[in-house]
Amino acid sequence: MLDLDLKDKKLLFELDTNSRQTYKEIAKKIRLSKDSIAYRIKRLQDLGIIKQFQTIINVGKLGLISFRLYLKFENTTPEKEEEIIQFLKKQKIVTWIVSIDGNYDLGMWIVAKSIKEVNNLWTELLNKYNNYFDEKNLTIFTKVSYFPRTYFLDNKLNNQEYIFITEPEEIKLTKKDIDILKLLASDSRMSVVDISQKLKITAKTVVARIKMLEKNKIIIGYRTMFDLEKLGYEYYKVHMNLHNTTNEKQKSLRQYIKQHPNIIYDNEVLGGDDIEIEIQVKNSIELRNILKDIKTKYSDIIKNYNHMLFYKEHKYVYFPI
Repeated sequence: MLDLDLKDKKLLFELDTNSRQTYKEIAKKIRLSKDSIAYRIKRLQDLGIIKQFQTIINVGKLGLISFRLYLKFENTTPEKEEEIIQFLKKQKIVTWIVSIDGNYDLGMWIVAKSIKEVNNLWTELLNKYNNYFDEKNLTIFTKVSYFPRTYFLDNKLNNQEYIFITEPEEIKLTKKDIDILKLLASDSRMSVVDISQKLKITAKTVVARIKMLEKNKIIIGYRTMFDLEKLGYEYYKVHMNLHNTTNEKQKSLRQYIKQHPNIIYDNEVLGGDDIEIEIQVKNSIELRNILKDIKTKYSDIIKNYNHMLFYKEHKYVYFPI
């Protein structure tokens, strides 16, 4: 764990809220010079804390379907597990892979145009490795929200929400729009000038197309991927099932989830558990305290829950190339 000062933490929060902000905009908020902001960002990159600046794209607006797949291994060796991970990393429709300590061993986010694409992957995966899976759990994401990491600032409440997975509804885009998304997906800080030179279009056109993508909620926001281990945080997934609930009680629980500074994602899935949230905390004690608070406030509707530790991300792209 690296020791960061308050200015560094404020910088991390600003980059997580909007990584496309200019040095000048960030400097004004943190009350530092532009040169100091540039220096600190470069230092955080050199330390490996900042891994990537990402553009958050609502793939549902592109007519794509999002799936969540969990796998539990059996009869494997570390070498065989690594082989399976490498196979999955090569699949274009697999956009995120994480190793898990808990009920499952591997989790992933799959983004596809059709059920057929997923079935093709499923068939190939089982043909190659079915003897190494004890359990398989495939569900469909219907809505996923992410919340900025307000825990960087020790804030008590979060007040921002970005919905980046929705049900498919294709919006027609030009090839240039897609090309811009491809460039920004893995580098949200890429300048308008660099984009215009790479795509051989005017800077004015680039600005107009980005504004259109933002207005149509295709680009949801701009955030940063951090090395959580170096920041001293652990990443957990919590699954809950409810009973004796009402719309009002569920709405209250969802509002709690949205406002909690350590809850980073709220997943709504078809075929999964009633509540699926992702939490980032300093240790398991902090996690238990959060779960205790949830159970205290909502004991009348929480039937059961379990949690898993996400301990290593192998692949993470917000846009299926």
